Amino acid sequence: MKKNLRNRLATLLAASALIGGTTLTLGASDAAAASDWTFSKGGVDSEGGFTIAAYYHGNYAGVMVWNADPVGSIPGDAFQVGDIGSDGWGMEASMIVPTSSRTATTRGHAAVYYSQWNTGNLDEGTAVYIQLCAVKDAYSSCSLAYGGHA
Repeated sequence: MKKNLRNRLATLLAASALIGGTTLTLGASDAAAASDWTFSKGGVDSEGGFTIAAYYHGNYAGVMVWNADPVGSIPGDAFQVGDIGSDGWGMEASMIVPTSSRTATTRGHAAVYYSQWNTGNLDEGTAVYIQLCAVKDAYSSCSLAYGGHA
């Protein structure tokens, strides 16, 4: 029993270090642009879904939506981004945990634009961490990696 608890704590600490290191690396692209952007996580719903809102100079400019379970035509274990502000910046979200190969982006599209849903089956209850970035050319300003579950 103690060994199982120790293994869980070690896994939690390793995941926390990975998320923190990734956030620092991805969020350090452009210090001037970073001060213009703020991010806010919405509450996690009972299915594990959540949102991250992006604000440019205090104005609502974009969003990432994680949908844990299917609802109508919206798939489960899926996320998308929306670019709301006509400010020259796009929105890009990347799943950090449990995989780093899933991305949704509005690059190349004028606002108002919502990306396609990025889907992939995950086991029920799997922890999910996603980071939202405001992107422009080679610059980015990123949120922390916020979590919910599948």
